[in-house]
Amino acid sequence: MNEADLDKRLSALLQEPDAAPDPAFVDRVVLAARVDRQIRVARRRAFRRTLIECGAAIAVAGAFYLMSQEQAPLPDGRFSLFGPAMAGLVMLGLWALVTLPTPGYASTAS
Repeated sequence: MNEADLDKRLSALLQEPDAAPDPAFVDRVVLAARVDRQIRVARRRAFRRTLIECGAAIAVAGAFYLMSQEQAPLPDGRFSLFGPAMAGLVMLGLWALVTLPTPGYASTAS
């Protein structure tokens, strides 16, 4: 027996057997891919909604500012309670009431 034969025999004896495919591992990988895809979709939806709400907030704040400039303030510097600025403030309050989530309510609509 020469050295090459001995090396072949030792490598054959020390070689690990081929592992059988593990269906549980495949299921875990598929589940992880599905969860990752769902997270990406939810993140994209949340980002889009945030952009839309920021745009709406800027528009409402701009409208409130323009309405506050439409009527001269009272002599002591306060705004009139019956002017367009107060209407804008009421509009801001109603908008906040409608858009802000309430505790214990989970919105599933997108």
